[in-house]
Amino acid sequence: MNPTSARWSGRYLAATHWFIPAALQQEAAVLTRAENVVSAALLAATAGPFYALAYYLLGYKGAVTEILLCCAVMLASPLLLRVSGSIGAARELFLCALFFNFTWLSYNLGGISAPTASWLITGPLVATFLGGIWSALFWLAMSCAAAALIYLLAAAGHVLPVQAVSDMAMLYLVCHLGLFVVVLAFALLFELTKTQGFVKLEQAVRTINELAIRDELTGVHNRRYLMNLIEREKERSDRSGRAFCLCLLDIDFFKRINDTYGHSAGDTVLRAFAQTVQTLVRGSDCFGRYGGEEFLLMLPETPVADARVLAERVRAAIDKLRCSDGPSEIALTVSIGVAEYRMGETITQAIGRADEALYLAKSSGRNRVVCHGQDQEPDGLAPPAGEARPERDLGASIGRMLDGMHCDQLTGLLNRRLLRDRLRHAMDRADRNRRLVALLLLNINKFKEVNDALGYEAGDALLVQAGGILRGCLRDCDTVARWSGDEFVALLEDLGSEMDARQVAEKILDRFGLPLAASGRECFITLSVGVALYPAEDCDLDALLKRADIAMRSARAWGENSVQLYSSAATAPQSERLALKNGLRDALTRGQLFLEYQPQWDLATRRIVGVEALLRWQHPVYGRIDPGRFIPLAEETGMIVPIGDWVLRTACAQNRAWRDAGLPAVKTAVNFSARQLRHPDIAARVLDIVAASGLARGSLELEITEGVLIDDLDGNRRVMSELRAAGVLVSIDDFGTGYSSLNYLSELPVDILKMDGLFVRRLGQHPRARPYAIADAIVGMAHSLDLKVIAEAVETDEQLADLDAMGCDEAQGYLFARPLAPEQVAVLLAQQGLHGSPAAVPALA
Repeated sequence: MNPTSARWSGRYLAATHWFIPAALQQEAAVLTRAENVVSAALLAATAGPFYALAYYLLGYKGAVTEILLCCAVMLASPLLLRVSGSIGAARELFLCALFFNFTWLSYNLGGISAPTASWLITGPLVATFLGGIWSALFWLAMSCAAAALIYLLAAAGHVLPVQAVSDMAMLYLVCHLGLFVVVLAFALLFELTKTQGFVKLEQAVRTINELAIRDELTGVHNRRYLMNLIEREKERSDRSGRAFCLCLLDIDFFKRINDTYGHSAGDTVLRAFAQTVQTLVRGSDCFGRYGGEEFLLMLPETPVADARVLAERVRAAIDKLRCSDGPSEIALTVSIGVAEYRMGETITQAIGRADEALYLAKSSGRNRVVCHGQDQEPDGLAPPAGEARPERDLGASIGRMLDGMHCDQLTGLLNRRLLRDRLRHAMDRADRNRRLVALLLLNINKFKEVNDALGYEAGDALLVQAGGILRGCLRDCDTVARWSGDEFVALLEDLGSEMDARQVAEKILDRFGLPLAASGRECFITLSVGVALYPAEDCDLDALLKRADIAMRSARAWGENSVQLYSSAATAPQSERLALKNGLRDALTRGQLFLEYQPQWDLATRRIVGVEALLRWQHPVYGRIDPGRFIPLAEETGMIVPIGDWVLRTACAQNRAWRDAGLPAVKTAVNFSARQLRHPDIAARVLDIVAASGLARGSLELEITEGVLIDDLDGNRRVMSELRAAGVLVSIDDFGTGYSSLNYLSELPVDILKMDGLFVRRLGQHPRARPYAIADAIVGMAHSLDLKVIAEAVETDEQLADLDAMGCDEAQGYLFARPLAPEQVAVLLAQQGLHGSPAAVPALA
């Protein structure tokens, strides 16, 4: 569609929207049907007077009045749509006028052989576009019946009142040409609305794709897309043998800028920094935000010497950059670490070496460029531009001084101080790339006995060997440090799952199965290994270290050469964890489990249309237990299946009880776990429970998280298809936080997307920023696929206003109501039945 036609079609559609109430413009499919009704009425009412003129000129005065009256009725259908908000009423009014017009004309112009008889096809044809197959079949039956009745009247000898027309041949020509033109015009109008729908879908996909590669604040490449580009360059480099370089850039003292001038000034600094660097890099270079105040620059087919020159040019330009923040002027400097890709290594390893060089640049005074593996005499330090290089002996002394600051004197490994800094950087990277970091705390068991038996020198020798063995068991990008006397720490980055960390720990234990040499004697030592993972809830650097220590002590309690992973239950006494496990088996029979319900509001009407059932446990000893503690135990013990059946049965029975009490009908959403989905004949099991409760299947919604769906896409698709075919609603929970693939979304049989609270919490900014664009794209994409969208965790009026503006269908959260007991939900539903909406509902935007 060229710009001119797009502009005029846009104006036309904007004009038709005047007749369509706002409530009908929220869903793409409903809006399209309403647009088609208005377009058909406007076309027919516009063309009608021209046909009336033709009949007038041909001498058929009676037809003129009838055509104009029918046109007036057709033109009233958009007004009826605006007043009543009913697409069906407006559509049927239009089709009735259309049908009467051509039936009357055919009867009065000679019956079945009249020039207007063929126009009877327009009724079912237009009904196909406006109302679908059932409307089309009804009007097809009506048109066929009218034609048959006119024919039978003539066959029975009834004389039809044929009207005199001065030129019947001309009338035939006008009618035939008019039919061709009108059918084509109808097709073009409906094609216009369909094209506009595809344009909106294309715009939504384009927005999502743009957001997928751009950092929302600075506009440069985001981390994920940048890593993909680097991975492609790595593949080219491995094939061609041409090296490339990575430059890791960190804005110096950025936290101080945020603390002093505020976060808005910090955002200004990040944007100015990114724009300045972009003006200096070459067209073939790839530059993006790595996370926080760190940026990554990839230089294809560039040796390290040329990379250093470019990095120095960037450093000098940033040194001259000044950012204005009102009356203040902010000066910047940048530290840069450069590393050349080595054939066969992973991208993570290459970036890790650039990070090491960056750390040295920051440790030596900042505003520097350091290349990994070069300038070794000052331990990788490079003086700023304009300074003289120190003499070799001075550089060596600086290197020794830094070694003493950063390394353990006995083993040569990193010391506790540097490890904390490395760990802080690793946690930042884990937050950005959503990959796990594992912290392994390794304790040599009964090391005091070795010292007592062999002496402290032998003990030191064992520690040196142990450090070397640990280093040899890990990747180049991993970090090993000596934590205390007989304790070591290993920092593993970029892991896919906790099993990866456990495998590394097992590998270390296997290696320590071999004897070590001490004072000329073989000595066997054992380890206890505690593992803590990050990202994790309520976990900072000190908490992560504490968790590794808790896990290590748990490993020591289990016995020598054991590995234990930290879990939230590990902090509780073992007796409590065992009690909770055993208590789950009795919780159902003893009535300790119960459900609360969080209402879901329709945003167009501000009425409760559904509730989400949430499982709770009131333990007689430990009190109310958080679901995050007992649901993993239920999964672990297999109790999640009978508990899930009880939840489904109870939720369906409660919904039925509300309906039997005369309360407004609502749907009930129930969460499904991965283990429940894998259970044999789960679809039949669900349908049996629903049937036993007497609840309509369309009143049950099953919520399945995005990640669980992808674990077994084919199997889950079969289960969901069976449930959906039976009438049960299916929704994708936490949409946007996992895979968010358009491919699987188009394949899975689902009805609803639940937008994760991560997106909702970032709404409500003024002016509207990229978080709004992301959420709006999700809503637009879902509507284009005929899916409803439910937003969760809505807590502020500003978030609600944004959701209203983007046409989100439903919402839940503390702004509306917290999870409630069934009696409290009944009160809200009763208020809704009496007054049209519950009390204390946020007002319409």
